[in-house]
Amino acid sequence: MPMSEKVQIHIDDKSYQVEAGQNLLQACLSLKLDLPYFCWHPAMGSVGACRQCAVTLYKDKDDDRGKLAMACMTPVSDGLRVGLGGKQEQGFREQNIAALMTRHPHDCPVCSEGGECHLQDMTVMTGHHARHYQGQKVTFNNQYLGPLIKHEMNRCITCYRCVRFYHDYAGGSDLCAQASKNHVYFGRQQDGVLESPFAGNLVEVCPTGVFTDKPFNAHFSRKWDLQSAPSVCGHCAVGCNTFISSRYNSLRRVNNRLNPQLNGHFLCDIGRYGFAYANSPKRLNEIKLNGKPADWSSKAVQEALAEGNWIGIGSAQASLEDNFALQQLVGEENFVPGPEPAMWPLMAMHLAIAGQKPMASLAQIEEADAVLILCENLNQSAPRIALSVRQALTNKAKDKAEELQVPRWQDAAVRQLQSDNPVPLIYFGYGEQALQRQACVFCVCDDEEAARQGFALANLLHNRAPQKAGTKVSAQTHQAADILRQAKKPLIVSGWSAGNPGLLAAAANIAEALGDKAMLCLVADKANSVGLGLLAQKDQCGNPEECLASANAGLLVLADHSAKSRRWMSKITEQARQVVHLSALQQEGNSSLQLPIAAEGECSATRVNYQGYAQPLWPAVTPPGQSLPAWQWLVNLAKTWGHTLGQVEDLRQLRARMISVFPALQACWADIDDPIALQTPRVSGRTAMLANQSVHEPKPPIETEAPYRQSMEGQVGKGNSQAYSWWPGWNSNQSQHKFSQERGDLSAALLITPSGQGFWWKWQSAWQKINGYHWHLLPYKGVFGGESLSLEAAPIAELCPAPGLFIRADDAALLGLSEGDLVCCDEDSTLFELRFTDGVPPHSLLYQIPANHGFSLRGCELVVLADEAQRHAYQLARDTQRAGQAKDQQAKLRQLLDQDRLIPVRFIEGMG
Repeated sequence: MPMSEKVQIHIDDKSYQVEAGQNLLQACLSLKLDLPYFCWHPAMGSVGACRQCAVTLYKDKDDDRGKLAMACMTPVSDGLRVGLGGKQEQGFREQNIAALMTRHPHDCPVCSEGGECHLQDMTVMTGHHARHYQGQKVTFNNQYLGPLIKHEMNRCITCYRCVRFYHDYAGGSDLCAQASKNHVYFGRQQDGVLESPFAGNLVEVCPTGVFTDKPFNAHFSRKWDLQSAPSVCGHCAVGCNTFISSRYNSLRRVNNRLNPQLNGHFLCDIGRYGFAYANSPKRLNEIKLNGKPADWSSKAVQEALAEGNWIGIGSAQASLEDNFALQQLVGEENFVPGPEPAMWPLMAMHLAIAGQKPMASLAQIEEADAVLILCENLNQSAPRIALSVRQALTNKAKDKAEELQVPRWQDAAVRQLQSDNPVPLIYFGYGEQALQRQACVFCVCDDEEAARQGFALANLLHNRAPQKAGTKVSAQTHQAADILRQAKKPLIVSGWSAGNPGLLAAAANIAEALGDKAMLCLVADKANSVGLGLLAQKDQCGNPEECLASANAGLLVLADHSAKSRRWMSKITEQARQVVHLSALQQEGNSSLQLPIAAEGECSATRVNYQGYAQPLWPAVTPPGQSLPAWQWLVNLAKTWGHTLGQVEDLRQLRARMISVFPALQACWADIDDPIALQTPRVSGRTAMLANQSVHEPKPPIETEAPYRQSMEGQVGKGNSQAYSWWPGWNSNQSQHKFSQERGDLSAALLITPSGQGFWWKWQSAWQKINGYHWHLLPYKGVFGGESLSLEAAPIAELCPAPGLFIRADDAALLGLSEGDLVCCDEDSTLFELRFTDGVPPHSLLYQIPANHGFSLRGCELVVLADEAQRHAYQLARDTQRAGQAKDQQAKLRQLLDQDRLIPVRFIEGMG
């Protein structure tokens, strides 16, 4: 029966209208009724493992005995009669909790899950309040699971949620259920870092305290003492919805905020833990002039900011408000859309295609019955999209369950049996990560060849589609055409990570060739790349190199912390009269003046995701020290210049100007009549937190006409308007499940309206690489280490892989190289370990270095090192690098080179 239909059910002699097709537990929660459960999860369905959601089912109104059944395994039907509050079902649920307590420690006061523990809530809800079991409890040893997750196995209630998420949903293989009966153990075979980039979700999936947030535990606070706010992840272009929380005026943690169209119930670990860059030792909290603290009103600072010819360089890591204010201040002709010129054509191409065809949401991606990925490393550029693609690969099993008339929420067994028959995945590109390994068609090639084959594929699907002349169509391309023709909901994915606009054009042509049935997803580079592109759509945007060459100009730079941007900035800052960085982190290089700006979670802002949706985020804390939102510094500067931007008094007035340019933003910033309280009614220590400064409680900061209050004054909110997960009797994040059918986008506004009128893109010569070198060098990024801001977060930096070079075994044999050889560049002391993989195109090497590493391999000679002393030095280098001591590492290795302890044994010449 379709979910849109309604049926009438009777619960405790009251009649309710609920959606057909769901289970009884889900229906009860949607009605805001309290029914305890543990193992059910809306994203993973029902397995009936915990037996906690017991209800009594009655045949008819004359039946006064009924029978016990599990609500999560019972489909709703018209006329269904259910008892929730009778003695029979209540007694069963209480006894079930009592059985769990025979092995569960009574350590709630010291448990880090206390106060937001689902087990606590359900225990209170069932009426269990006394321990009756007097025997010895089963105990376990805990494991080290890495820097993100703390393990406390003694708290387990064997709901199996962890392995169902980690193995079945996220595809991880190193965490499983072991042993049997009362000795079931959930963990790894041995201690070690969890391999999945979604391991952090175990913290929220687990209904008890088995898996907890290790960085949060290091500076622990109870949930009721945290100040929380709805936010948006700033580490990729997806724009996952989050709750960000603070205590003692510092950011403490990020949790998932349900958005059914985007992140759903899960985040990647970069989004969950990357916020900690705001607490980095590199944090800039004061104005610095030539490396020394300074005051805004000082003569030296005002002279450095004197009115004149200024060029503004925007940033895709900055908010829409910050970039807009910078553009208004310097003028459109002097505004540059970011410090990476290679991204500008990609930005223009993305916006042109998005104006032609809508970008698929994550919920739509999960409906695909065939997937084509054109040279986009989703595991790094958008891990949450990669997780949605993985769900799409299970759709054949879901269709089989539907054919067998098994409801979607009860199809776990069918999906297990059909796991070897996935939806076809086609991959054109290189690498050897999770999605590449799952591909049924894998064409190993570089980005240019992937674009060529993409154009050829579009031509095979539609004879009017143009292709590159002279392209040799591969066998994999023919296979892909056959698969996509048969698909009913094909998904085409590409993005910016390879730096080739031809890939985006090829993806658009394939989607156009497939017609209305096709879904398209183009992954932008950074969190606000699309928003920055919308500001820079006009042709007036300048080229800073030309401007600097023709005038004595200064640079106003919204800081971008990637290595590519720093290399480009180092070239143009030498020509600038003055360089002013607005940054949350201290900048290296030719920056004469640094202004500290608010980081993620410290100010109201707006970002535009890869689809073109503008999403607002609220602050959970005030900026530290002298930090201000970047737009505020720019307004202050405009006042000293007498610029019209200086007339802006607050964020509301700035946004009013933005609405005149983007009218759709009005919906994004819709007012809330009764402001939301960001603090809980139970928050404590408000005076004690700052007692070393004053015995008086400071007045909470107030933002004019903001929809929130940084205090306990205001409404708690519900559904979309909550600042944290809560519902009476539900203190854990499980309270979100009561609103899963009501939630939509939180005040999101679509700034790009697709015309629906497609056209064909033609091959451009600019997309063809001219490479005079024998070897082709290709960038290759892992999940951890590929995003620059998150690398300033200590837990993520610890997971960053060591620099590596990847090569085919047959190419290595031609060069006489062995796997594990150490490679050193002639211009730098960074060492790379050589690894073999079949996912490398012929005569190519993949290089993997952290995103904040300023070193480039292009045009360098590489030296292979092979003796024991060299290996010892490499280990030393890797340890110091992981500790964040890059300069010390380079100095030590140069010293070793000078002592002839690292002997070059072979050169690989002309890398390009």
